[in-house]
Amino acid sequence: MADDLSRDVQLLDRDLVAVRRDIHRHPELGYTEVRTSQIVAERLRRLGLSVRTGVAGTGVIADLDGERPGGTLLLRADMDALPVEEQSGHDFPSETPGVMHACGHDAHVSALLGAATLLAARRDRIAGRVRFLFQPAEELAGGALQMIEAGALDGVDQALGAHVISPFPFGVVATRPGPFFAGIDTFEIAVVGKAGHGGLPHMSVDPIYTAAQVVTALQSIVARETKPGEPLVVSISAISGGNAPNVVVERVALQGTVRWFSQPSREHALERIHGIASGVCSALRASCEFRVLSSSPVTANAAAPVDLVTAAARATERAEVMDPGPLTVSEDFSEFTSRVPGCLFTVGAGGPSAAPHHHHAFDLDERAIGLIAEIFTRATLAALKPE
Repeated sequence: MADDLSRDVQLLDRDLVAVRRDIHRHPELGYTEVRTSQIVAERLRRLGLSVRTGVAGTGVIADLDGERPGGTLLLRADMDALPVEEQSGHDFPSETPGVMHACGHDAHVSALLGAATLLAARRDRIAGRVRFLFQPAEELAGGALQMIEAGALDGVDQALGAHVISPFPFGVVATRPGPFFAGIDTFEIAVVGKAGHGGLPHMSVDPIYTAAQVVTALQSIVARETKPGEPLVVSISAISGGNAPNVVVERVALQGTVRWFSQPSREHALERIHGIASGVCSALRASCEFRVLSSSPVTANAAAPVDLVTAAARATERAEVMDPGPLTVSEDFSEFTSRVPGCLFTVGAGGPSAAPHHHHAFDLDERAIGLIAEIFTRATLAALKPE
């Protein structure tokens, strides 16, 4: 039977969907989330919260103090979009060319605003403080750490974060104690050759040909150097270089990621990426420059916050909780869980036929927004329940 909280979630649902769609129309890349943070700050101030803006550039932090003393629980949403040209076909597409909310961060923002609304109306049931954190640049694997350096975790005892997940249908909440999301390193390999004429290849050193061999050779790290069953992913996802069909350029840049769950796997992969790329380039008369662009650790959930989220999800009476095992996606929410006990959970918003995250046709089941807001709220009220 619906209680007062589930009824309030239903009443909020239309507004939360409208907020998500507005943010979806106006996506902003990491560290440029100016409009989004303005919407967030305005709504939080209307709730009477203490609001701090400009954290890590565009981040927002708001505190809600209960009527009694107690601990501090942090709830986090990420705000940034991706450099993807939207082809979703729905009636509220991105109005910013080449930028799209292709990972659901628009829904995360809306859901956390919903939780703030629900909890502000229940201040008398809170012993302690709720910190709402709206983070920039999750996709760049840097925003969380910058917010922490700006004091986001000061006084915080626990942290909860949520993510919609496309492969699972609505009604499935997935989380687990221990390693949940992989650690990540993003890297760049610059292949440097010798420029020349496309019709005189013997007078140049072609970095495009060399880069192609590097991409192929790097697959051996997982296929032939990693113990079967050890979760490790090495991906090259961006190649840039050249702008004419008859010119051999001097330089080509490759960018990619390593996803890992153990420090030895990580160190081996990074060492071998550099070694293989250097070796291939040397064999083909080119040179190689390698650098790590950003890193985030494994997202490891603590048992007590997982139990908190599990109980809250079941209390909604519209969610089943499952343990999907470790997933080789990554989240810089790991910066929070590496410092305080925390739990990242995912909420199904698609199904087997849904477009994957980071795809130009990505969309989500908008019922997930209210469900996240309700889980956040129920977990908070349980964690900060007066004695």
